[in-house]
Amino acid sequence: MGETAPPLLAYIKSLRAVLAVSRHGSTVRAAEAIHISQPAVARSIIELEKACGLALFSRATKGMAPTPPGARLAARAEAVFQHLTLGATECAAAAPVASRSPPPPDRFPAVVSPGQLRALVAIATGGSETRAAQSLGVTQPAVHAALQGLEDLLGIRLFYKLISGTRLTPAGEAMLRRVKLAMAEVRAMEGDIAAWRGEIRGRIVVGVLPLSVPIFLPRAVDALLAIHPNIDIQIVDGTYESLVRQVLSADVDAIAGALRADVPASEIRQLHLFDDDLVVVARAGHPCLQRELKGLSDLLQWNWVIPLPGTPADRALREVFRSQGLLAPASGLQASSPALTLSFVMQTGRLAIASRGQALVDNHGGQLCIVPLELPSTMRRIGVATRAMGEPSHDLRLFLEACRTAVPDAAR
Repeated sequence: MGETAPPLLAYIKSLRAVLAVSRHGSTVRAAEAIHISQPAVARSIIELEKACGLALFSRATKGMAPTPPGARLAARAEAVFQHLTLGATECAAAAPVASRSPPPPDRFPAVVSPGQLRALVAIATGGSETRAAQSLGVTQPAVHAALQGLEDLLGIRLFYKLISGTRLTPAGEAMLRRVKLAMAEVRAMEGDIAAWRGEIRGRIVVGVLPLSVPIFLPRAVDALLAIHPNIDIQIVDGTYESLVRQVLSADVDAIAGALRADVPASEIRQLHLFDDDLVVVARAGHPCLQRELKGLSDLLQWNWVIPLPGTPADRALREVFRSQGLLAPASGLQASSPALTLSFVMQTGRLAIASRGQALVDNHGGQLCIVPLELPSTMRRIGVATRAMGEPSHDLRLFLEACRTAVPDAAR
């Protein structure tokens, strides 16, 4: 999911000055701390205030204090530099050997240029210097020089050439993840600035898991866009494992679906919205609804549409039948989409498992029925998972609140 770097990345040196003044209370003390001249610090602050259209500090004879927007920017800037410092550390750890002694990791954010960071993301996305140059609107030699400068700066090989293009080494991949996380913080910073100026805009990528999500996500997105049409929302799907990797590398902002009990709280923050369990569904008039059912074995005489092998829904189906000493139904018809699964149930008369909440919401005018048979141990916590690192962006906070509001009363 490639995208252009946030414009405010060009002011990374100014962000360093903002953080230093916020910490030390004056341009003089900040200049001493970051080893540049006092006029350069003052000029950087003024340039960034002009770019933001906001006063970031209040000036007094005793020094400078951050305004509320300035304090927020300073907190975001600290997260940006933390990611870049960790990037240098993790990059060195992933490299077999450095070509020369690199600078201390905490110096890396002070010497790396915005162009080098943009070139790293562009080469990873485009796969060649030519395509990276096209995406950045610069020449191929300029991209090559930026990438070479980044390698020289770290003393570590970040790329290797193949006939098919340029690829990242493990050290390059380690650096890329942190650079993308740093850019995500800068992008969140831009959203904060827009909100302070009375504008709500941003971009949210939501990864969705099957089952239960249709209960709240469409309403949440529609309600959010009705109020804030300048927020762009992209919906993607994938396995839980792949979506978590994308969340932790800032390619995805949130995962909607079943929450997990074993995720590290230091990496993933989970918002619990409601609980949902699994049920067997059939269309109205199905023969199984006309008789007393003693167990799942009574349902094996009919055809099913089952989940794709290896998916969470498939594992849940097998576990439910295994708990009663049975093999899950065999079927030549498999579907990954819950909506498509329900369509097959309605149009072919097959049975399937579904989330109870989705079956109640999408019951086709009463024509989709829940088979009166309990499936024990299928209750799941449903919600939204986001990165635990840093504070959510303003637009992401609005999205989370929209999700909370969109949960039907029946599901709470």
